[in-house]
Amino acid sequence: MNQMHGSSHLSLAPTLAPLADRKTPRQVIDRLSGDGFRYVQLSATHPGLRPRELDQSARRDIQSTSRRREMVISGIDLWIPPEHFTQDSHVDRAVQAALDTLTLAGDLGRCAVSLSLPSPDDEHNDGFVQTLTQHAQHCGVTIADHALPIALRPPIGVGIDPAQWLSADEDPIRGVLDHAANLVVARLCDISREGQRGPVGRSSESQLDVTAYQATLSACGFRRPVVVDLRKWIEPWAGLQQTEEVWRAGFPA
Repeated sequence: MNQMHGSSHLSLAPTLAPLADRKTPRQVIDRLSGDGFRYVQLSATHPGLRPRELDQSARRDIQSTSRRREMVISGIDLWIPPEHFTQDSHVDRAVQAALDTLTLAGDLGRCAVSLSLPSPDDEHNDGFVQTLTQHAQHCGVTIADHALPIALRPPIGVGIDPAQWLSADEDPIRGVLDHAANLVVARLCDISREGQRGPVGRSSESQLDVTAYQATLSACGFRRPVVVDLRKWIEPWAGLQQTEEVWRAGFPA
């Protein structure tokens, strides 16, 4: 792979967890670096990267490992079912996990945290959303809410996952256009006609217009790394290579 570095080329940030089959986070970072990637997306639920497992020494080690490989942590995913934030049996644990992840993101370079929040119509929302927002601001971190339908709750930003949008019969390109001013995390993933998440560029299987998605992000001034969301891909390493090649083809030299 030959990942391009310029911000105008919308660099890619693969999600580490799906690539870590029988590999440590350090080994995945080493391979991604060798393949030319300069960003990586972490998961707060992945073994070895859970906030409660990482003391300050371990957090410094993650940063130094990334720096030595000339890589930047683009963000951290925390995929808790949104209803856990409002259910009495789960809310305390869910809120604490989010607070811990925000702290970790602050320690790892103030990267964005991706999660899905429940609808603002839920009567339980006001308290915990304010708690998360205040803690995010304290840590210098931005939250990207990936829930659909989108609910604008500044300073919480918007996250767009094309596969999620397509599975809900929504247009992710229109989502970028409509929410460009609040877009914090843009992800890259396609979905097959049968509903399987996977890489882009699968000819008749593809639903995402990658060229249009790419052009729209560029036109809207999005300059953060685009997260290649490898969750549930059958062959994540091969799919990542295919996705990177398709993405790079949109930026001719």
